[in-house]
Amino acid sequence: MFYCAVLSASAAEQAATNRTTITSDRLTFDYQRMTAEFEKNVVVVDANMRLQADKLNVVFDSESNLKQAIAIGNVRLCQQDKIGTCRKAVFIAKTGEFMLIGDAQIKRGNDLVKGDTITFWINEDRMVCTPGNLILTPTKNSGLPGLSPVDNKQQRE
Repeated sequence: MFYCAVLSASAAEQAATNRTTITSDRLTFDYQRMTAEFEKNVVVVDANMRLQADKLNVVFDSESNLKQAIAIGNVRLCQQDKIGTCRKAVFIAKTGEFMLIGDAQIKRGNDLVKGDTITFWINEDRMVCTPGNLILTPTKNSGLPGLSPVDNKQQRE
């Protein structure tokens, strides 16, 4: 299910306020344990990404800051020009680390990374995929990174 919840703020407003909005059909919050459970039609929007899932469990620190989040079921993550999907996603706030688990894939344009587990860092341009499966679909004028199509032709000769 994609874009099925009505959010209280747009992505631009999220970026301007640096806040995160989470919506769902049901929310259970445990103040003593500092945990929240969001169920059905979960949508998370903040300045860096948008996440959707069937269920989301969140753990907060003593100052009510996000410590860890676990999304379960039909997980879909959109960040800039990348779209990731998986069965389960784990986010660790301290490191900015996202782990996509179970039929994990990340698509960027026509390129695709697939594996059982994909780990990436939201503030860095790197990832680890196991087992690794990368499908590159070159565009008409593309070639090796950093080389123009003319340079690529000369390199093959």
